[in-house]
Amino acid sequence: QLVRVETTVYGDNEIREATEIQNIQIADGNICHGFTIPIYMIFPRLFTCITTISQEFRVEFECNLVVLFKDSHLLTENFPIKLIRLPSNRNF
Repeated sequence: QLVRVETTVYGDNEIREATEIQNIQIADGNICHGFTIPIYMIFPRLFTCITTISQEFRVEFECNLVVLFKDSHLLTENFPIKLIRLPSNRNF
């Protein structure tokens, strides 16, 4: 799950709003123990930008890993990510 987190400073308060941008399911069923599952996510250009942090506001991104077990137990872990823009003259 890719989430955009927008934070605005208002006086002594911070107003934080998280918006889900993209959600992908990468596995289902009985996964072999020790099996590596690669995670690839292409960020949609219309809903993402570089990570921006200033005194008045922040635009940050998180990747949330959600695991739902057979017995309906839910495990979540949030990973903050920093999006940057590479110079356009860079060759890959």
